[in-house]
Amino acid sequence: MCEFITGGGLCAELLPESLTSEGALMRDALLRDLSSLNYSVSTTVDVRLSAPILCDECITVQANDDVWQIWQEQIKSADAVFLIAPETDGTLHYLTQITVLQDKLVLGCGLSSIKITSEKMATCLALEEAGIATIATYTYDNWPKSHWIWLAKPNDGAGCSDSVCFNNADDLQDWIEQNDKQLTHVIQAYQPGESASISCIIKKGKAHVLSCNTQLIEINNHRLSYKGSVINGMREHWPQFELVANQIAKTFPDLAGYVGIDVIVDNDEIIVVEINPRLTTSYAGLREAIGKNPAELIINTLTKPRFKWPKLQQNVVNIHV
Repeated sequence: MCEFITGGGLCAELLPESLTSEGALMRDALLRDLSSLNYSVSTTVDVRLSAPILCDECITVQANDDVWQIWQEQIKSADAVFLIAPETDGTLHYLTQITVLQDKLVLGCGLSSIKITSEKMATCLALEEAGIATIATYTYDNWPKSHWIWLAKPNDGAGCSDSVCFNNADDLQDWIEQNDKQLTHVIQAYQPGESASISCIIKKGKAHVLSCNTQLIEINNHRLSYKGSVINGMREHWPQFELVANQIAKTFPDLAGYVGIDVIVDNDEIIVVEINPRLTTSYAGLREAIGKNPAELIINTLTKPRFKWPKLQQNVVNIHV
């Protein structure tokens, strides 16, 4: 999914071929939050889909249109751009690069942090070097194949897409070879604990935690799928999550704006799984959870040097996809 938001301020886009229920949730929540602010907001929509109503302009993309050219024009006409794009195939990095080259304000992460966090192997190595607890990650060629439960994930994938779990190395090896995933996937040992995520806003090495969430992950016929989250379902871990978020903010200094951090909580240990340099599905429940407009917090944090962070509510909100 790819969203970008421009206009007298802003522009928002969603890649039509990947508009899932998760993508629609994020798009609509973001447009809702931006529409209540003093900006002109424009977006585009695939002709096959219903047009969002909470924006000032919505350009319909027809089947034969050059969507990249449309997005280039949208960026050119905007003062600021808010991107929600998948890391897959470098899409988020490329759209950010286009925006930077046009000298527009990016309401999100810098290019170097996107490049590293878009790849699970590079993220693991950076976290290990910084001394942050994470899950050892292997390529197919250097995978130890011991008798553990193993997961395979696309190195540059987003969410649970094309991720699998097998109870032994032999079965996982068969799946990888039968599906020609030797070069596209990385392999991790299954980490016991509770799946969770941190929603935060980062600027110049400082993280402000928005919520501490429980993630609802299912494994069916070996495939992982994301079913939603409980926003602030992990609020009792707020101090530990805040510490981890700030360690990550210092490790990746040009992370900026909204960042989602996936973690495993194993007793008192917080283990980082991956870093999402973009909006995540949890964003859809944030306004109700924190009692503030999260889009306004993102913009103010990035654009106002003396912005004073407000006190947030810690309401529990369920998100299902």
